[in-house]
Amino acid sequence: MTSKFRVLGAGVWGLAFSDYLLKLGHNVEVFCRDTKLSNKDIAGLELSHISDNNIKSLDTLNDHEPDGTINIIAVNSKGFSQLLNKHETYFRTLNELVVLTKGLDHLSGKYFSDYVSDMFSNINMYGLISGPSFAKDLCYEKKISVSFATLDAELSSSMVDATKSSYFEMIPTTYIYHIEIAGIIKNIAAILCGMADKYYSKGTYSNAIIKKACQETWQKGVEAFNGHDGVINNLNKDRDSIITSPGCIGDMILTCKQDQSRNYQFGKLIADVDVSIGDAKSIVGTVEGYDCCITLIEKNQSTEGELTNLLYKIIKSQKTQREKLLRDFLQT
Repeated sequence: MTSKFRVLGAGVWGLAFSDYLLKLGHNVEVFCRDTKLSNKDIAGLELSHISDNNIKSLDTLNDHEPDGTINIIAVNSKGFSQLLNKHETYFRTLNELVVLTKGLDHLSGKYFSDYVSDMFSNINMYGLISGPSFAKDLCYEKKISVSFATLDAELSSSMVDATKSSYFEMIPTTYIYHIEIAGIIKNIAAILCGMADKYYSKGTYSNAIIKKACQETWQKGVEAFNGHDGVINNLNKDRDSIITSPGCIGDMILTCKQDQSRNYQFGKLIADVDVSIGDAKSIVGTVEGYDCCITLIEKNQSTEGELTNLLYKIIKSQKTQREKLLRDFLQT
């Protein structure tokens, strides 16, 4: 069955997912600032179906009707709230929203699911796509399983069915907070893994860091339901399935152990005493783990976790203190 999708954002994941949806035969519109595909940074992406005809100016979004379209936000975390605020009129016409973006609003410190629900009471179906994959893997038809987190059974069924192929599948889950938080903590963990691999043999401490990342994700996810004992009891029953889902440990392993990860690359760079934080960011580009770490400590109301605290100390320390902070933590 053909569906109509509207992808908001044209980074590598937005373009790769749009191209995939087109390949499956769906109708896809991509909204972004620059409507020329040739101007996009898509090195390494094998885009075979998308063209300039699919791309529209984001400035025209408010002129469009929902029209039974599934809207998917695919901007980076810093652009998430900007998109919602600039195009508030459009989003007030929707009753469902799917996001590829994981993270926090850097002004309020809110998780994106909370930011959307607080701002738009009309959006009663919200879904999050997250899992262990790089955009180019989808283009090259590598086997991929991701989590699709939503509380709405109808949205879950429609997304799972519309996106399934011989090499891509969405595994449904109702635990939005845990999948959302895992998408934040994995990037923090990846920075620390990059640093550890610079100081020690590759992989020496990766599993230990990933284990702590899963623990921190679990604790923050449970904390979001403080005062709701029934929900927490159900969470505890499903703990293993949540932790072992593609959007949790699957994503952790990929991001923390692959050189392709920007967060991992950033970690390796700042492990060098001659490289400043600013220089590392300039080399790598957007580093979600860095941005989200600062927001979690300075703006978010949740309890601070071990890995988040450690990275924050490293970020704020002198260059010569970074190695000692990490070594002391790993060897305790």
